[in-house]
Amino acid sequence: MSRALGPRPAATPGGSAAGWAVLAICWSLVGLAGLLWGAARLAAAATGGTVQPFGMNFADAVVHGRTAQAWPHTPTVAVTATALALTLCAAAVALLTVRATARMRPAPGDPVTAQARNPRMRALTRRPVARGAVSLRRSLADADPRSLDPAQAGLALGQLMQPGGRRGQTVFASREDTVVAFMAPRSGKTTAQAIPFVLTAPGAVIATSNKSDLWAATAALRNTAGQVWLFDPQRITHQPQAWWWDLLRGLRTVEDAHRLAGHFVLTVADDNRRDLWGPAAQDLLAALLLAAAGSGHTLHDVAGWLNEPAVPTPIELLADAGFAAMAASLRGAQNGATETRDGIYQTARTAARAMTDPDIMAWVTPPLHRDLPVFDPAEFAASRDTLYLLSKSRSAAAPLIAALSDTAMRAAERRAERLGGRLDPPLVVPLDEAANICRIADLPDLYSHLGSRGITPVTILQSYEQGATVWGEHGMATLWGAATEKIIGAGVDSPRLARDLATLIGQHDVPVRTISYGDGRASESVSLRRQDILEPAAIRALPPGTALLLATGLKPALIHLTPWYDGPRAAEISAAQDTAREQIRAQANLTGPAGPVPAGPSWSIHDA
Repeated sequence: MSRALGPRPAATPGGSAAGWAVLAICWSLVGLAGLLWGAARLAAAATGGTVQPFGMNFADAVVHGRTAQAWPHTPTVAVTATALALTLCAAAVALLTVRATARMRPAPGDPVTAQARNPRMRALTRRPVARGAVSLRRSLADADPRSLDPAQAGLALGQLMQPGGRRGQTVFASREDTVVAFMAPRSGKTTAQAIPFVLTAPGAVIATSNKSDLWAATAALRNTAGQVWLFDPQRITHQPQAWWWDLLRGLRTVEDAHRLAGHFVLTVADDNRRDLWGPAAQDLLAALLLAAAGSGHTLHDVAGWLNEPAVPTPIELLADAGFAAMAASLRGAQNGATETRDGIYQTARTAARAMTDPDIMAWVTPPLHRDLPVFDPAEFAASRDTLYLLSKSRSAAAPLIAALSDTAMRAAERRAERLGGRLDPPLVVPLDEAANICRIADLPDLYSHLGSRGITPVTILQSYEQGATVWGEHGMATLWGAATEKIIGAGVDSPRLARDLATLIGQHDVPVRTISYGDGRASESVSLRRQDILEPAAIRALPPGTALLLATGLKPALIHLTPWYDGPRAAEISAAQDTAREQIRAQANLTGPAGPVPAGPSWSIHDA
């Protein structure tokens, strides 16, 4: 009969137990004599007595009770009390040492220890990443990698987790990496990723969010580097509109029109309708948008054409602009079967419902009563400005968030091509709540080359399934495969993702002690068993503040996330947050529930 008793380190082989025991007893007696002699010296110093030199004579006098000879003129009571105090202190030190050693000594099967043995992870630490940044960016050609500011090198992802809960070196995503993160709500998406990434960006930033937290913590600090652009049609921050964007500006090709229309159609909540009528609705919207762009019309006209399926105006405008094929396609949609036409137009109207909201349209159509500056994506790409795109989840403004993000990134790509292939300084794009408010249709495909253009996208999702809902299984697999850095934080409840991650993390050998019984005797053996380094249940139960990091070509690693309030700029960010929240409250009281007060100049955080 045998029984496996679980993992335990193998016993030390060889050696004589009796010999070690004798040696231990001898040294213990020496230590005890030394302790007593030290106590006598301390007591003698306090009482004015003397002590024999440490040696055999001192030990012989103590053993035979001749204390007057061992420590003349020193009270034995004082020596005893001092010895007792020293013994207690030594015991306390020994206990703390044992506990510290036990914490540092990993248990067999410890996943942190198994993943900490990852020497190639050094490629993501500060010095190697800094060397890469110097070689990639012309502006840093003369910089010394050893003294380069980490913010110039890359995005700080966290600190490597070491056995015993210790923190190791900080690891970075370089300026040619692309990042995707899966993090549940309240697991550090904003505090440990979005806010630090925005504040450490050396160039322009595009940041999306469905709350005011990111803007409040970073806008005032980013305003010192460049201009702050706040796109907030739903008044999440209650700040008045200070600029507008001509969505139709630069829309000159059929491809661009289809791309813009795709941002609208992708937000249709009814998946069945989107699958059935989506492609035709995208063709319809593309035709109407291109007709308006080439003739000086606005989105108000597009909304009107959507409500009148038989109006010939857009067909005539397309024909006059030289888009005969698209004009014929639009004519065919208008003259098709009534049920088919109504399904296409209704899907298009649902996708473009933002065009019926005057508060949203004020941001993308020429202002009537105020002279506001126009946002220029090309100028933005050449700046160190910050573009904040705020919208509530699943709102009508979501396609505009996606369209503006996409337009600004494509402008940055064009500038990178003119600079020789790479943007310098790089553009950082933290897309928080990307699946809800920033559905860029071909984002998975963009991931394959954005990093090589000096554009660092960080797509933050709540789960793998959330991304699959937007981009489909194939698209989400493409996004996962193209991302060079993958971060899996706390609270990811996807069974499939947890199982896949357990497979990717791999297995290790765990010692198992087995005791066998037979013929009245017991024998013990130790064997190795292969088991997952991290089981799916352990991945799901990652504690807040920790995450798994999967970097291309490297073994997975556990990291400690670093929230902004544990960083060197915590006081500065906290003060900026407090000021911004006061501004939000002041503007909310000024505008009231009915909307903004039309009088007064436009506000900017720089003025505040």
